[in-house]
Amino acid sequence: MQEKSSPRIGSAVGLALFAAVLWGVSGTVAADAFAEVAPARVAQVRSLVSLAFLLPYAWRRGLLRTNGAGGQLVAFGLTLATVHVSYYWAVDRLGVGPGVTVQFLGPVLVLVWMAVAQKRPVPKTMWLAGLAALAGTVMVTRAWDVASLDVLGVGAGLTAAATFAAYLLMGEHLTRRLSAVTLLTYGFLVAAVFWAIAQPLWDFPTSLSTKAWVELLWVGIGGTMIPFLATMGALKRASAGMVGVIGSIEPVVAAVTAWLFLSQSLVAVQIVGGLLVVAAVAFVQRWGVADLEVPLDSVR
Repeated sequence: MQEKSSPRIGSAVGLALFAAVLWGVSGTVAADAFAEVAPARVAQVRSLVSLAFLLPYAWRRGLLRTNGAGGQLVAFGLTLATVHVSYYWAVDRLGVGPGVTVQFLGPVLVLVWMAVAQKRPVPKTMWLAGLAALAGTVMVTRAWDVASLDVLGVGAGLTAAATFAAYLLMGEHLTRRLSAVTLLTYGFLVAAVFWAIAQPLWDFPTSLSTKAWVELLWVGIGGTMIPFLATMGALKRASAGMVGVIGSIEPVVAAVTAWLFLSQSLVAVQIVGGLLVVAAVAFVQRWGVADLEVPLDSVR
């Protein structure tokens, strides 16, 4: 039996869980906002609101130096924009359950990348935890409830999964050189510029209800900026593989909040799936695997 996780890993788990909870709540808020705002516009708002808060803070704290990572920051920003909009498109075309499940193949892809491309040891116990989290996600979202196959929707979901995995791996690498604030400021700056070109702001629908504006503000701050900062903090303390598996609790939180605030009831299989995801996350927290606790740049 392996030793209990160190305080450093414990804090990483706490930050990753905090981010997952905020993202889960934000998923419910965004789903409600879709009634008035298109998914791509919601993705644009996420970038703009986060940038509005991060850029002045980073400037005042002297955190705008890129340390020669300009090209990587551009790639990171485009990854942020892609994972947001592809996830929303998948949810829009496939439904919340299938869309969320396909995206959460991302943490499993991270484990595959670590094992195959980086030649990092991934113990069987962590593989089992990752598969358990994925299985629980499938159950809690009832991903099999798809009336017909939507090729574009599946493609969007797979794109979301791949870019989610890329975001975790890039974040793990870049937080070795840059602060989380610097990384996210430039990431959202690039994403905001991308969206400004793809869909100009002068075409943004302004005749929205007060409720929709509040929901968009929440998606930008509580559902984007804060959880992204927490995730980057977690990636400074643990690997992308561990953080990704812990993040799999997000759909469970989304299902619970949807039940509480949108009157979407949970059936037995969803409850069992939620418990399976929670069990996988608890396993990672209690028995952190040493090989996965070590960030990428510490592996020799």
